[in-house]
Amino acid sequence: MEENLLYYFVTNFLSTTEQCLTAFAKYQKPEGLHRLRVEIKKIKAIVYFAQDVYKVKNDLTKLKQLFNDAGTIRELQINIQLLSAIPNSPERLITKLQNRENILIRKFIRNGPKYIRQINEFHKELCLPKILDGKKPIKKYFKKEKEKANKLLEIADRKLLHRYRTKLKKMMYVYNALPKKIRLEIELNSLTIKKQEKKLGDWHDLYSAIRFFSHENLPMKTMEYFLKIQEKEKKQFISLSISLSDQHI
Repeated sequence: MEENLLYYFVTNFLSTTEQCLTAFAKYQKPEGLHRLRVEIKKIKAIVYFAQDVYKVKNDLTKLKQLFNDAGTIRELQINIQLLSAIPNSPERLITKLQNRENILIRKFIRNGPKYIRQINEFHKELCLPKILDGKKPIKKYFKKEKEKANKLLEIADRKLLHRYRTKLKKMMYVYNALPKKIRLEIELNSLTIKKQEKKLGDWHDLYSAIRFFSHENLPMKTMEYFLKIQEKEKKQFISLSISLSDQHI
């Protein structure tokens, strides 16, 4: 079996994270922040997998500030985009959020050298198994994670549904990092999961927007649109809760 496979993957993810950070400082493209966060999510998934199966530990707190700071900006960008698409969009609120975004972006760029130092420190201390020894503990890990995921669907709850979505992503990040021989022996319906992820992603966009705008002072016309979003989210949530309870992974 290939040696240092997980180390190779995480090293590549760290390299891409640093590239995204550098590119964002130069171009400020929102997609760069999204990709940066996805790479860190992949790193976290593999690190937690290695800790669970092989009892090796790594200090993920070194990546926490970068991940959270990028997430704060990304959330603003998504909601500004959503507001801008509304008929008779609330210009005053959009301007307020854009000003907040610009302040955070300038701070984020200033912290660039600090983030890169934290990435390098994490990489220097990175400890992962040299060989994925034995298929049995890996298969046991996925069996346990699937059971945890399915249990989250026993109660129709938005926070639990969000956790279910997160757990699916973590499992797929690890699954895709494993050798094909091992993947073939893991009972995981990746096609079903991909379909679920798409529906969950569409719901989560609405859910996140509702949580965000519930703390903002919306003008009347925007409030009417907001109420429509709430109704749409409610229908999607009910539909997902019913369909997913019958589609255990």
